[in-house]
Amino acid sequence: MSFIAAAVQMTSGNNKRENIKKAENLLKRGVDLGAKILSLPENFSFIGSEGEVTAESEDVESGESAEFLRSFASKYGVWLVGGSIPVKADGGKIFNTSLLVNENGEISGKYNKIHLFDVDLAGGETHRESDYVEKGKTSVPFDSPFGKIGLSVCYDLRFPELYLSLALDGARLVFVPAAFTLETGKDHWETLLRARAIENQLYIIAPAQFGTHNKKRKTYGNSMIVDPWGKVIARASDKETVVIAEIDPSYQDEIRKRIPCLQHHLLKN
Repeated sequence: MSFIAAAVQMTSGNNKRENIKKAENLLKRGVDLGAKILSLPENFSFIGSEGEVTAESEDVESGESAEFLRSFASKYGVWLVGGSIPVKADGGKIFNTSLLVNENGEISGKYNKIHLFDVDLAGGETHRESDYVEKGKTSVPFDSPFGKIGLSVCYDLRFPELYLSLALDGARLVFVPAAFTLETGKDHWETLLRARAIENQLYIIAPAQFGTHNKKRKTYGNSMIVDPWGKVIARASDKETVVIAEIDPSYQDEIRKRIPCLQHHLLKN
């Protein structure tokens, strides 16, 4: 049976309370549009300097961001993918953690970002996520009423083996909450999302950060939902908003039957 999924686009800053309130309002809009599973972007509740992010890190179960996700999901009877939040790790570092919350407000899945964004871009823009983030180790799909769900975060999108592993383990839809830089997003974001969808015949749901967050951070936006044929079926305009699309498992089954590439994969045999 088909259902509606939603991807929220935000311009988060360094005021957690304001960010959470903004997320709540956008999620409510998605619920009003009929969404049964909704998703937020990477770092939805806080974007700041490395020191600020570390200071704002939370307990994975009872922190302010997690409590918001659990409360909203149970209040409205929906599933949430909580983008990502900074979670305390050993050694003074954090995990960049995405939470899957069910309609009862329970955490049904947790994923710590595996691939960390250590890059030197044009114009002197440099990112060293590994300086303060501990990398995750595994990614597995989680059971849900919508089929098995895979979680990933932003820079993970450049590593196709992660998505293949999720698909071979039974994932039907994979979420890609992101804060893609403006420079890389304009050239790579859509292409990579569509490639991951086509390769693995997945629904890809990608809620993203958009706009200017501080003097050093601009993100591309263009939150989107891509179907298993690689068609973009929802895309956000350049503002804080929410987009929705119908997820049709029978259509996905048809595609996988016509072109059974997952069954033909070397890793499957």
